[in-house]
Amino acid sequence: MTNATALFRTDVQHDVLRDLVLSADGVRTAADLARTTGHPHSSVAREVARLVDAGLVHKVAHGRRNLLSVNYADPFMAAVRDAFTAESTIAFERDRDVRWWLTIPELADQLREHLATGDTTWAGRVLCDTVNQVPLVAALDQLDAMLATPQSTGDERWDALLAGSVRYRLRLLGRPAPAWTHRDPLASWWWPSGRGARAVLAMQDTPPELSRLGIWFDARNFTTA
Repeated sequence: MTNATALFRTDVQHDVLRDLVLSADGVRTAADLARTTGHPHSSVAREVARLVDAGLVHKVAHGRRNLLSVNYADPFMAAVRDAFTAESTIAFERDRDVRWWLTIPELADQLREHLATGDTTWAGRVLCDTVNQVPLVAALDQLDAMLATPQSTGDERWDALLAGSVRYRLRLLGRPAPAWTHRDPLASWWWPSGRGARAVLAMQDTPPELSRLGIWFDARNFTTA
């Protein structure tokens, strides 16, 4: 999860972009930003001019006002949006103090139930959805509770998929993986999403934490769950 503070050149840039990202497009002027951020109008106006010149922010005349909107097609601004959205979500969830995420033992229990009925599609979706919450749970300082040692799902392949997926997500965070996620490779290769053309694509984009186990599972499954 990107740290928003690390993205910006100055405090003025940070506050100006935070206000723009968290507001509706085309409703703020430089004068509005000066009032809401508390920075001098001259400093805000200079920063807005830099952002407009760089193509990161668009300015549209509306009567006597120059309304600002963010160019999210730019990769930097897309990262800014994601960082501030994550910051707001973390602050909201911390204040709410309600556990809405599954622990890994709870996830394993749900997988066992879905697999018992043959619903592998829903099992894969629940697995990816839960693993995708790891960065936010880490930001809430609840990762130890989430990553407690699970019971088996009842299927060695799914146990391995769960362990490898958690190791993959933690690597992206720069966090160590718990001991229970270390597993030996499967006796034979497995394509959870099926064979055919999708299997070829999966072999090209499987995270190493899963390919080491003999599991071919496209990393894009974690972004489209």
